[in-house]
Amino acid sequence: MRKSVSRRAVTSLAGVCALGTVFAMAPVASAIVGGVPVPDGERPFVVQIEQQGDDGTWSHYCGGALVHSRVVATAAHCARFAEQGMVKIRLVLGRTDSSTPGGTVVTGDRFSVYSHPDFDTATNTDLGLIVLDSSVDQPRAALPLLGTQLRPGRLVRAAGWGRTDLADPNKPSRMHEVKLPVNKFDTEGGAWDKEFICAGTAESRVGPGDSGGPLFDTKASGKTVVYGLVTGDTNTCTGLFTNLADPTIWKPFRDPLASHGLGHVIPD
Repeated sequence: MRKSVSRRAVTSLAGVCALGTVFAMAPVASAIVGGVPVPDGERPFVVQIEQQGDDGTWSHYCGGALVHSRVVATAAHCARFAEQGMVKIRLVLGRTDSSTPGGTVVTGDRFSVYSHPDFDTATNTDLGLIVLDSSVDQPRAALPLLGTQLRPGRLVRAAGWGRTDLADPNKPSRMHEVKLPVNKFDTEGGAWDKEFICAGTAESRVGPGDSGGPLFDTKASGKTVVYGLVTGDTNTCTGLFTNLADPTIWKPFRDPLASHGLGHVIPD
């Protein structure tokens, strides 16, 4: 995981290093540090995105969240390489441990990929959508109402298949999750978009491999809401998340979603 070297540099958390290079200004996969294993059957809305290697085998690439029966939200820095044909991906839903069989596999010929056209690591634009051709029978999470704000100190959760130890390059096969406190985001003098969500501590945080994975909370009613997606970290924030309650982030996706008859997916 590449550390920030300037105010406008971000540590990316996507698995692009599997392509043989780390692309400039792109996250290199991150991890759930200080968390716990997720039991089978829990967090069914968390999606594992896998990439195909030159030998034909599939391995972890990024995380995502099922926010509609036909829509998976992930990071733009994960989606754009698939959108450009630079990496071949597939989705695995309903599987907690990637070393075991099971789950629902959706191959690339059954979905379309869109990434934010103005993606920049310093702005709240790290959003990609994967639109499935048909619905999946899988519990999903909800998107937040536009304008929702998470107050500093609130505890939320993150989940994914990233490293559990930043000093160890190995990633677990089982999904982990961790509770994270929301922190007031330091924009470092305006170098960063104030719309980002910052959450985590040095001991409990996301890390390499967690890119695109959800920042979420489950309400007393049992409804789970995904507030953000793992994007990276900064000099002053151990866990930087794309803010899905920011109204402007959805504008480039209105037409693509409408073309699939899914214009109603964008939150009000």
